[in-house]
Amino acid sequence: MTAPAAEIFFESKAKEWLSITIDSFLNKYGNPISIADDEALKNVADYIDDHYATSISQDTLEKISTMSGTKLKKLFKQKYQCTITEYTQRRRMNMAEILLLNSSLKIQDIAETVGYSSHSKFSICFKKYKGFYPKDIKKYTKNAPVLHNNEKEID
Repeated sequence: MTAPAAEIFFESKAKEWLSITIDSFLNKYGNPISIADDEALKNVADYIDDHYATSISQDTLEKISTMSGTKLKKLFKQKYQCTITEYTQRRRMNMAEILLLNSSLKIQDIAETVGYSSHSKFSICFKKYKGFYPKDIKKYTKNAPVLHNNEKEID
């Protein structure tokens, strides 16, 4: 037989957890972003899009948005469903993929172009975001048939 005090304690903890979960859900979806804040977040995203290859400080993004760090992080995640770091990484990986597919640059050069000093760290991060290594794309594009203007690939 369980002690009544323990039963009451666990029941109250379950209700507290449920209350926190519901509050979190309502705060995430119940608070629309103001027009001014939405514009500020767009400015931050545009800045990241233009400067993804450099190291961008949190302070710089706070000045661009005219928000505190906490507010910026919270609203950015609400609007873009990812953190500022994840957004920057995705931008870098998308640009790297474009370069891998459409240029003859070496992987090390592409890594530097998108903001990595270490091509091995770049390769690991690329694998995490895209599901395969940069060298696999290079192999594929190297072996892919080259089509001239009016030619069609025959299966």
